[in-house]
Amino acid sequence: MLTLEDKKTDCRKNLISMIRHLICLAVLLLAGCAAGNYGYLKNSRDVTQAFETFHVYPEHRYYYLNRENNPYAVVALQNSYRLGGNMWVEFDPRSDKLEKIIGLIKFSAVSYAPPFGSYLHDHTGNHIGYWFSSLYVRSLKIDGQNQYVSIYTDMPWLRDDDRPTGGFGIGVGRGSGIILGH
Repeated sequence: MLTLEDKKTDCRKNLISMIRHLICLAVLLLAGCAAGNYGYLKNSRDVTQAFETFHVYPEHRYYYLNRENNPYAVVALQNSYRLGGNMWVEFDPRSDKLEKIIGLIKFSAVSYAPPFGSYLHDHTGNHIGYWFSSLYVRSLKIDGQNQYVSIYTDMPWLRDDDRPTGGFGIGVGRGSGIILGH
């Protein structure tokens, strides 16, 4: 017959075993997410120069971020890829819009740094497009099966100018364009 101490010991062993299994499961899930289809950018002076001279990459779709009169970024993706997000607008780079958009990005750099060009790569290192902006890209997610790209950027337009650190606020402050109470 098992004593109370034996039962407590067995219970502890089972609990420890269950915790180990849960930790292993969590690690596997996180590793799967981390190894997902996240791409990366590789800065390039050649790409910067290509955008600044209004070079059009053949077989690429062009998108700008935000409004045509206030663009934050331009992306050229291989034709087989689509860019997601409701703030990205596809446009014809052979129109006068490319020159206008590049000029506006250079004139009013969002993060107060000069815009730069970069190669866009998928998680395996394959080149899929080009980037031009002064924004920092937080993540570049690529659904390889559907050829769907999502780009998540820094959002300096949400900075609260009254914060002494100049860090991120809630988007309400001078220059945010949000007026409360009206």
